[in-house]
Amino acid sequence: MKSARFILPALALGFALLITGCKKKTDDTNGGGGPTPTTTTYTRRAYVEDFTGTWCGWCPLMSYTLEQKQQQHGSKLIFVGMHYGPTGGQFDPYHSNTFLSIMNRYGINAFPTGLVNRQTVVSSSTLASNIDFAVAAESYVGIKLETTVTGTDCALKTTVKFGSDFSKKNVKLVLMLIEDGLKYNQVNYLAGNSSYQTHPYYSAGNPMPNYTHNGVFRRSVTASLEGDVIPVANTGLGGQYINNTVVSVTGIPTGKGKIVALVINDTGSNTSTQVLNAQSVVIGQTQDF
Repeated sequence: MKSARFILPALALGFALLITGCKKKTDDTNGGGGPTPTTTTYTRRAYVEDFTGTWCGWCPLMSYTLEQKQQQHGSKLIFVGMHYGPTGGQFDPYHSNTFLSIMNRYGINAFPTGLVNRQTVVSSSTLASNIDFAVAAESYVGIKLETTVTGTDCALKTTVKFGSDFSKKNVKLVLMLIEDGLKYNQVNYLAGNSSYQTHPYYSAGNPMPNYTHNGVFRRSVTASLEGDVIPVANTGLGGQYINNTVVSVTGIPTGKGKIVALVINDTGSNTSTQVLNAQSVVIGQTQDF
């Protein structure tokens, strides 16, 4: 069987660089008086970045696994499709340069590739087990997202609560806009491939016409996908951080846009940096901790 990945030329990357509910043991405070806070755990939501392309014939392997795992884990799994495909034979209508710094940082140069919780780089064959492991963990960070739409503007309020002391960590907030339900043909090398006769996409055609692309990255709300630093004064045990911003949702159909939030501990090392928790909300709605 041919290798199920596409290699991205180093030159191209170099040029491009130029959950719901929580278990509370005490009331959260801002750490500024009142009762002494104790440890609080929040529902862990695993986060996966799927580096993909509509031109990539092996990418349906990963997208199918993500859809199946989301059916299994529900809102405890959040994934974002990072579509690469600037020109020519690798054209993708959802291409963005915004995430190429993440690809370079983690040495991602093949498609499909998954990045679980900004910590573990995985292939299609190891994705499922890594998601199951990530979902089973606890989190000491809770995220609430509140959105209100006026015209083409979405007022976004993000509240982060810390159920443990993160004041000695480099904690960052990442906010992004994603879109579900996008329709575009998807190249599919599983079609008619004898190695995948039991896979649902074996008889789906190549390309798969009007394939539904969910969780497609559209733009970053924070300055970058590396995140904006949360002040140390807010990240101690019982601490709270609130961010208010306005997001343009021009061109995003009602009910199809989502905000995804990540709180990460960025150690500067690819092996120890990790997403502390993630959250998502449909634009126009509220998602509690």
